[in-house]
Amino acid sequence: MRLNSTLAQGRYHYSCDGREMPVQDSWQLGHDSEGRRTLVSRRLVGDQGYGIEVSAILCAGLVNECHVHWRDETDEVSAHYRLNSPQGHGPRLGDEIEASWKGPNGPQQARLQGESRLLFPLMRVFMGPLLKTLVQHEKGLEVVSPDIVDPSQRGKLLSPRVSHRSARTMVGELASQRAQDMGPDISGFIYQGDEAERDAHCYVDSRSLLVGYDWPSSTGRLWQVRLRDLEWSQCLTSLA
Repeated sequence: MRLNSTLAQGRYHYSCDGREMPVQDSWQLGHDSEGRRTLVSRRLVGDQGYGIEVSAILCAGLVNECHVHWRDETDEVSAHYRLNSPQGHGPRLGDEIEASWKGPNGPQQARLQGESRLLFPLMRVFMGPLLKTLVQHEKGLEVVSPDIVDPSQRGKLLSPRVSHRSARTMVGELASQRAQDMGPDISGFIYQGDEAERDAHCYVDSRSLLVGYDWPSSTGRLWQVRLRDLEWSQCLTSLA
């Protein structure tokens, strides 16, 4: 998706045990052809440009609607998710989530009751708003995301996947020092994500931007993500 104007943009740099990884993860915030403030993020791997692209509309810290496009050596698959908010109301936690995606047997649809469920379209740039919402709920929340766990299972690819996630604020002198090393006005969180990303350390600035993300893999390797090449309009106060 192409935006008509740009308010902010950046990219995420990935490393594993200090070695740079061939992941292209960029994002752009601006206005679409209808004048809506839209966040577009792409994560591509390899020379063929295979990967995922998400365009989303955020409101009050929530993802209100998103389009997801997946491309690999087999096929291209797309999906659409949105909050079904009551007429006259803005997006709220607890709104029903509508999903539609293209499966091997044709178009598929699903409706998921809200009830403390968040819509999260997978990409790193959306983690800032996600963490700031999760930290307000001590027991965590259920999160609805497009399924990319095993792309070879084409019947599940981009279908709704529900998982439980939580976050808590990092405390202590070491936590404060790590947050300060990331820059001014940084908050650190300990994030419990899916099976692949437990006990991750995440760093978010006052604009709800994820600036750093560290997590140990199941094999003991340390993965790190850092925000790079940030451009930010002075008229913009927050990502969401």
